[in-house]
Amino acid sequence: MQQRTLEQQIAEAEARLARLRTQNRQLENGQKIILGGMLLASARHDPKIRAWVIKEAEKAVTRDVDKKRLDPLLAELRAMGDAKELPPEENGGTGTQKPA
Repeated sequence: MQQRTLEQQIAEAEARLARLRTQNRQLENGQKIILGGMLLASARHDPKIRAWVIKEAEKAVTRDVDKKRLDPLLAELRAMGDAKELPPEENGGTGTQKPA
């Protein structure tokens, strides 16, 4: 049986570390996606959460490319204003807002 050199052991340990870092990034990204979806769903139904999301995005998002990516979503949230969304059974099953 051939014994591994110290360099081989280091290379294997580095490869394992890289795999663990990748797994950790995947876990974190999945968590962010789930929480982001939950937050957006809440923002679409709760005016206070909606206002907070808009305010925080305007304050925290500074890169032009990120602002451009969020523009359509923030425009959608702003257009909702303070009107609460009706349950589907009260609006013909569409989940849309009640006309003012």
